[in-house]
Amino acid sequence: MQLVKKTILIILGLILGGTIGEIILFSVSFDPQLSSDWILGHKDRVPDRDILNISRKFLDSEYYEAYIENQSDQMIIALGDSFTDGYPVTRCPGRRPPCHHDDSYPGVLERLLSQSDQTISVVRAGMTDTGPDQQLRLFKKYILPKFQPQMVVWQFYSNDTVNNVLYSTYDISNKDELTPLDAKDNWSFRRLRLYNLIPLPESIKSQSRIIKLAMSYFERERFSQVPDNFVDDPREWGRNKIVLEIEEMKRLSELHNFELYLVLVAPQAYYLKAADPTWNWPDQWDSRETEYQLLKDIFKHQPNYISGEFTAKEIHNLTGIPVTSISDTLFASAERDNALQGIRHFNEVGYEMLARAVANRITSDQEKNKPGIDP
Repeated sequence: MQLVKKTILIILGLILGGTIGEIILFSVSFDPQLSSDWILGHKDRVPDRDILNISRKFLDSEYYEAYIENQSDQMIIALGDSFTDGYPVTRCPGRRPPCHHDDSYPGVLERLLSQSDQTISVVRAGMTDTGPDQQLRLFKKYILPKFQPQMVVWQFYSNDTVNNVLYSTYDISNKDELTPLDAKDNWSFRRLRLYNLIPLPESIKSQSRIIKLAMSYFERERFSQVPDNFVDDPREWGRNKIVLEIEEMKRLSELHNFELYLVLVAPQAYYLKAADPTWNWPDQWDSRETEYQLLKDIFKHQPNYISGEFTAKEIHNLTGIPVTSISDTLFASAERDNALQGIRHFNEVGYEMLARAVANRITSDQEKNKPGIDP
């Protein structure tokens, strides 16, 4: 009985202390902004020692079986971030067949390529809020062992250099090679693991300022994995890893006999800046339009590069839509996408344009490679 009483007193003390703490933090208006806080408590994301966190679909055997059982002439892996996942348009349920209606770029790509005399299956391997570090680890650990694709289309975005810093799963060795990092040394992995260990209902955890205070501790370690020689410009470390990751994917394409395409999506900030040179992204460390230009300098030298940048004339010619603002035509409105202006995702028109750019390149290459046709 004494043990029971002590336990009850401890629980009551914690509840009282927590309540007082919440009142104090509320009174001083403490409400920190956490990086990628949507992942905390999200039912679809769980910790992973290699990828930091992973969508549950990649842990579900039905995800892979659905594509394997969906007999097709060719399989294409669409690898990337939220632009590949297709937020915020209607997407394939569970991101696997059957897909009766899918307005994401992989869904539109599948329909465009299947209009010919062959059936194409496009594997939806996009994962929101990830960078190339995580995507390459995902591909090597989960995707490639399950599938034998004929093509891989890897989509990149302007925040990839920053994500390769904050969500590091690779370092660069003295021999200029990628070396895997253990997720337990990354702040975001440790934050998610601790959050999941807190034995409270999600409705309480998500609103608790004490828990936010505990989670904000990890924010101070966001750059802890940056090597000393890159501390002056961590983004250079992120860009250098992208170069090596492209080379690693090329090696895998030769080893496993698949065609590789690289797609770089121009951010909304790029079009806004082009239309109004005085427009500026508020976070200059994470300048989307500047990083896009630096990445484009890397990608434009790749023979397998597909541009995800579109002009008003191209949009009008393909869709018939009169274009007065490229940003308004291609990107989701504030009502559909709660991200800040400049980093919003495509709408249905934007994803169709991206899918058509990829489909046109694939079709063109296949025509050139037909027997009897000189390249």
